[in-house]
Amino acid sequence: MKVILLNNYSMTAQWEQWERENYQYPSHHLWGATTLPKHGIDVDILLWEKYSFLKKISYKIKILGDLDQQVRLLLEKHDYDIIYSANQGCTYLLAILRAIGLLKKPVVTVQHQSFQKNIWSFLFIKFILSRYDRLFCLSNGIRNHLIKEFNLPENKVHLLEWGIDLPFYKIKNNDSLDAKEREKSFILSAGRTYRDYKTLTKAFKNINYPLRIYSAADPIFNDIDDNSSNIQVFTSYLSWQEILTEHANAYAIAIPLDNTQPKSYIHAIGVTSLLDAMGMGKAVVMTRTVEPCIDIEKEGIGIFVEQGDVQGWQEAISYLLEHPDETREMGNRARRLCEEKYSLEVFTSRLSVLLKDVLK
Repeated sequence: MKVILLNNYSMTAQWEQWERENYQYPSHHLWGATTLPKHGIDVDILLWEKYSFLKKISYKIKILGDLDQQVRLLLEKHDYDIIYSANQGCTYLLAILRAIGLLKKPVVTVQHQSFQKNIWSFLFIKFILSRYDRLFCLSNGIRNHLIKEFNLPENKVHLLEWGIDLPFYKIKNNDSLDAKEREKSFILSAGRTYRDYKTLTKAFKNINYPLRIYSAADPIFNDIDDNSSNIQVFTSYLSWQEILTEHANAYAIAIPLDNTQPKSYIHAIGVTSLLDAMGMGKAVVMTRTVEPCIDIEKEGIGIFVEQGDVQGWQEAISYLLEHPDETREMGNRARRLCEEKYSLEVFTSRLSVLLKDVLK
C-alpha cells in the first residue's frame, strides 16, 4: 500500500532536514511519512512548489486549495493508492473531482478546524468538505461539531490526535527542582501563529518573575518599557535543540492565544506549543479556546485563562509559582500523557488503521 502526501507547507524541506541531521530530527511535522512504512504503508511526498503562478492563484482563490500541488498530481505519473493531505486546505479541488467521478483514487485529509453555522459554511461543507473519503479530525471537539452541526456521517469523520516524536524530548528530573533553581528559572512562551503577546506582556509587568518570549518581530514588543526588565524577547532563529533546551530550563510554559484571528469557529491552534511543553514535562498556562484539543485542566496539566484576561494570567502564573510541588506534578502528568496518548508512535498507529480502512 502506498499513499502520496501533500501539505500546506513543504514536506520535502522537512524530509531533507530529517536526512541532513542523519535522521536525528523530530519527524512529527512529516505527519507519518517517516513512520508509516513500519505499518506496511509506503509514503511518497509531493513536491510542495513547482509552478509559482499556480501558488499565487491559490492564495487568491482559496476555495480550490493548492492548485500547484493538485494540478501536478493530476497530470504527472504517480504510483499511489490514497491521496493523503495533512491539511484540508490543500486538496479541495481533488475532493470535488472525486465527488463527480473524475478522480478514482480516495482522498483523505487531516481536519484542523470546524466552522460557524451560516449559509456559506453549509454550502462549503456540502459541496467540498463532505466529498472527502475520510476526514481525520485533530480533536473530538472538531469531530463532534462537524457531525452534530453539519450532519456529516460518523463513519466518514474520525478522531486522529497528533503526537510528537517523543525520544527527542529529553526531560530533566523535575523532582530536583528546589527553591534556588526556581529563582534561576523563567516562564517560557514560544510561538508565532495566533499569539496574544500583548495580554501576556501586560500581565508580566506586575509579576516579579522572568518571562522569555521566542517569536517573530512584532510592534507589540515595542511597548515593553524599561520598567519591565523581567521580560525578554528573542526574535532570532533557534534550532529545535535550542528551543527544547529552553523548555527544559523553564519553570512553566505560557501559551497566549488570540482566538479572534482564526476565521474558523473551532481551530486547532497552539497545539504544537502545547505538545512541546507536555513532551518536556512542563505545566502550562494557556488561553482557553472554544474546543481545546486537549483539556489541560481536566487532565491536570495546566490552567486555562480567558481571552485577553490580564488579571487571569497574573493569577494563573502566580498560582504556579506559589505551588511548586503541584506545578511539578502537572508537568509529570503532562509527560505521561504524551507517552500514553500524544506520541508520534501512537499517532502513526492510529493513522495506519484509518488509511487501511479506506481501501476496505
